[in-house]
Order: sequence, then structure tokens, then C-alpha cells
Amino acid sequence: MKANIKNIIIIFLVALLGSGLGTFGVMSLYSKTNKVTTDNVVINEVEYTSLEKSDLTKAIEKAYDTVVIVKCEIQSSSSGYFFYSSGTSSSTGSGVIFSSDGYIVTNAHVINGLVSEDTLQITLYNGDVYGAKLIGYDTRTDLAVLKIDAENLPYASFADSSQLMLGQDVIVIGNPLGLGISCSNGIVSALEKEIYINDVYMTVIQTNAAINNGNSGGGLFDANGNLVGIVNAKKSSSSMASATIEGMGYAIPSSTVTRIVYDILENGYVKDRASLGVVVAKNSSYYTTDGVIITRVIAGGSAESVGIQANDIITAINDVKISSYADLSKVLDSKLIGDVVTVDILRDGETIKFEVELQAMIKE
Repeated sequence: MKANIKNIIIIFLVALLGSGLGTFGVMSLYSKTNKVTTDNVVINEVEYTSLEKSDLTKAIEKAYDTVVIVKCEIQSSSSGYFFYSSGTSSSTGSGVIFSSDGYIVTNAHVINGLVSEDTLQITLYNGDVYGAKLIGYDTRTDLAVLKIDAENLPYASFADSSQLMLGQDVIVIGNPLGLGISCSNGIVSALEKEIYINDVYMTVIQTNAAINNGNSGGGLFDANGNLVGIVNAKKSSSSMASATIEGMGYAIPSSTVTRIVYDILENGYVKDRASLGVVVAKNSSYYTTDGVIITRVIAGGSAESVGIQANDIITAINDVKISSYADLSKVLDSKLIGDVVTVDILRDGETIKFEVELQAMIKE
């Protein structure tokens, strides 16, 4: 009986000791993962592991420093039934450096209505701020070239956008909402997508990467960190009142960007574009319901040589109906300098046909 009591006492002591050791072990483990401060606030201690950079991280690292913030002052206006007012406002967008000596590509709509070059301001990735010069712009493709006085800058490597594939990973880097440079990622949602924007039809790349106001002029990069497009628009509204739109952003393909930038650098404008030799009203619907009204015929141009006049209305080219400036631009963009086209002109209620040899665009 005494032996049994003795055994019971020993078992009890061993159990008690085991319990104590277990509690100590738990408390020791707890103290390694948590820290309790004097005011009873628990703060987790995070142990970071060494991770290798992903392909996405490497691509962003390569491209990030090539994107800049663009700011300027532009003319603005507002109107109503009984008033019209004009003034200035701030425009904020993005841009991409494409040469080490400070050439930058952005959207024409970012600087459209520029009050003065003195208001053009570029902020680099490191916070350095420069004044900029406007080299030239092209509203048809929504591209502009700026220049800052700097050397040895990081600059974007261009990739051939014609090689893009549906579903390919892409990265958008820009200045959304004017809050500073940031990144988003997605895929190529559509290739050679035709959209109507700023009174012209444009062929663009569509992506579901997040794009917001201020991203305009920023870069669309591939998974290697190479530039495949310049971001210029997003779908934000619909004729359907109940429609919610997300993930429909657009970028000008790099194949278009390189061609337009080259022309701007060489000539200050896009020279190698077929033209009728006339100036037309973008808002022709204010004057006529029939077509596009000619506001001026360029002296010495093709249209003048065949007898086309100011106030004539272009209603068709090669039997393709022309109802807007966008229609006219689309037809001419499909032609080459030297092509001969048949232009239907409405003059004093009568239609007259003219054969016009398309000429190179003339800067005035």
C-alpha cells in the first residue's frame, strides 16, 4: 500500500514536471513569434526570407526609371446656353524617355492648348525637375516629342509591337491621378483595335492593366521591360446607363510611335502623310450635314491645282462616304503620297468630281 502511494506520488511529480516543461516550451515559442510591450500591445515580429526577383520585378526595374511626370499649363474653356469663358488650367500626364540626352515622347492631348513652353515641366524618377521644349506633335496619332537639357539619362528600349500576342503579359507605368509614378500589370486583351477618340479613328493595343487619368503618355511595357506602346486612353463610360466598365485601356503601338517620332525629330511635324492640300473644319457638323467643309485651300497644293475651293464640302473619296473629319483621316491614312483619288465636292448644291494626286503634308 505504501509502495502504491509512493508510485502515485512519483507519477504525479513527473506529470507536473512535464506540464511545466510543456508550458515553458509554448511560452518560449510564443516569445519568438510575438513581442508583448509594457502597455500590453502585441507586435508581431516578421522574419523575412530571401526571395529571388521575379521576371515581373526585373521588367519593372528595367523600365521604371524611364518614365517621367509631365506638367504644363493649357488653355481651357467652358460654355453654356448663355455664357462662354476661357482661361488656363493645369495638365498632368506621363512621358517616356527614349534617348539618353533627354528626348521624351508623350501624348499630344497632354500638351494640347499649351499656353507657353515656359510652363512645361518634367519630373524624373529621382525627383529632379527640368523645364522642357516642345519639339513637335501630331494630333492624328496623339503623340508629341519633348526635350529636356540633360545627359546620361535612363531610356526605354523599344520592342516591335507587331510581334505582340493575345494574352501576353504587359506592364503599365505612369503617373495616375498625378500621384506619382506607379505600376500596374495585365495582359494584351486585343490587337489592332480601332477606336474613335479626339475626332479621329486610331488603331491601338487594348489591355486590362489598370489605367487612370494621368497615365496618358506613359509606357506599356512587355515582360522584358521593353516599350511596346504609349498609353493614351481608357474606356470609362458607355451609352448603356447601367454598364460598369473596367479593364479597357488603350495604347498607341510602338511601331506607330517610332515612325511618328522619327518624322517629328526630322521635320517638326509628320511629313510623310498623304494630304489633299486642304484644311478642313473638325467640327464640320456646325456648318453642314452633308460632309466635311474646307476652310482653306493650301497655296500651291494639289487641291488648288485642280480647282477645289474654300467652303467646298467633301462628301466622298473614291466613293467612300465622308461624314466627319475622322472619316476623312481614316481614308487618307490608307493612301500613299502620289496616289490619285476621286474627290466628290458639294458646291452650291451640285456635286463635282475632282481627280487629286495626294501630296506630302505641308507644315505652315
